[in-house]
Amino acid sequence: MLPIYKETHWVYKTAYITRIGWFIFHLIVLIFFLNTMPYFWLVLPLFFAAFLLPQWAGSEKNCFGVKYYPFIELGLSGLFLIVGCYLLGEYSSFLAYPALCAGIYSIGKDRWYLLVGFSLIPFLAVAVIGLEHLGMGVIDGLFFFSVGVAIAKVLESERKTQLLLDENLRQNQLLEEYARQIEKVTLLEERNRLARDLHDTIGHTYTSVIMGLDATSILLKTAPVQAEEHVHRLSEVMRDSLEEIRSHIHQIAPVEDKEELSAQLKRIASEFAQHTRTDIEFDSIDQVNVNISSQGTVTLVRCLQESLTNAIRHGQASQIKITIYVENQSLKLVIKDNGIGIQEKDYGFGLLGMKERLESLQGRLTIESSQHGGTCVNCYVPVIDYVQRRIEHNDKSANCG
Repeated sequence: MLPIYKETHWVYKTAYITRIGWFIFHLIVLIFFLNTMPYFWLVLPLFFAAFLLPQWAGSEKNCFGVKYYPFIELGLSGLFLIVGCYLLGEYSSFLAYPALCAGIYSIGKDRWYLLVGFSLIPFLAVAVIGLEHLGMGVIDGLFFFSVGVAIAKVLESERKTQLLLDENLRQNQLLEEYARQIEKVTLLEERNRLARDLHDTIGHTYTSVIMGLDATSILLKTAPVQAEEHVHRLSEVMRDSLEEIRSHIHQIAPVEDKEELSAQLKRIASEFAQHTRTDIEFDSIDQVNVNISSQGTVTLVRCLQESLTNAIRHGQASQIKITIYVENQSLKLVIKDNGIGIQEKDYGFGLLGMKERLESLQGRLTIESSQHGGTCVNCYVPVIDYVQRRIEHNDKSANCG
C-alpha cells in the first residue's frame, strides 16, 4: 500500500484512512480488555507487525512491499488471526478489513491465490480453537476479499474508460490539426492557381496589345483610318482583359476576412447585379450563421460566382434568386434563374470544378433545369459538429476520481 500522499484516487485514500481506524480500534481492544492475558506482550508486537509492515512497506510502486502488499497482508494478518484466536480461545473478525484492502489492491491471476488464502485462514483459526466455534465468521475473508476485488475491477474499468477518452481527445486534436493543415494547403493551391490565371491573362493580353500598337504605329502615316480601327479594337481587348483581371482578383478571399458567409455572399451578389444590371434577390433564412471550414466558405463563394456567370453568359437570365439555409446538417446554397436552361446535361469545366470542390468537402452538387424553364443549382456543404465539446463533456462525466 502506498503512502496516502502518493495515492491519486479517493477510493485508495479512503481505504488507507479506514485501515488506520481499524488498527486503532483493535489496539484499544487489546490494551483495555486483553492486557491481563498471559501472552499479551507476545501478541502486541505481532499485532503491530500485522498493521505496520503491510501499510508502510514501501513508498514506490515497484517496491517489494507495495508490489506484493496483498500477500503480505494475507500472511501477517492471517498469522495474527490464528495466534490471537488460539490465545483468546474464541474467533475474531480481525481479518475482514485487511481482506477488503487486499482485494482492492490485487491484480490479475494473483487474485485466485489470494482468494484461496483468505478463504482458508478463517478455517485454520477455527480449527485451533475447536470446531464448536464454527460460524458465519469463517466467510469474512472470502466475502470481504471478493468485495475488494469487485471495487478493484470497477476502478480498472474507470481507468480504461479514462484512457480511451484521453486517446479519443488526442486523436480528435490530431484530426483538427490535420484539417487545418489541409485547409492551408488547399488555400495555397487556390492562390497559386489564381496567380497562374492572372499571369496567363495579363501576359497574353499585354503581348497582343504591344504587338497591335507596334503595327498601328506603322499604319498611322500610311493608313490613318485603318490605324484608328486598330486602336478601337485594342481598346476593347484591354477593357475585356481588365474585367477578366478584376474577376480573378475578386475571387481571392483574404485569410483575415472575418465577414460572415451570408454577408459575403450577399455582397458578391449585389456587386454582380450592379455590373450586369440583373435583378438578383438574396434571401438568408433565419439569419444563417453556422460553423463551416474556411475551405467550405471559399467553395460556396466560388460556386456562387460560377453560377451567376453561367446564368448570364449561357442562360441569358434576367432574374436570379439566391437562398441559403441549413438543411439536414448541411448548409444549402440555392441559385435559381429564369434563363433558357441547360441544353446538355453533361458537366462543363465550370460545373465540374464546382462538383469536385463540393465533393472534396463531403458535400454535393445537384442541378435542376428544363428548356426555357430556368436552372436551379443546389450546393450542399456539411456543417462542422462540435465534437470537441462533446468529448470534453463525456470526459468530465466519466471521471469519478
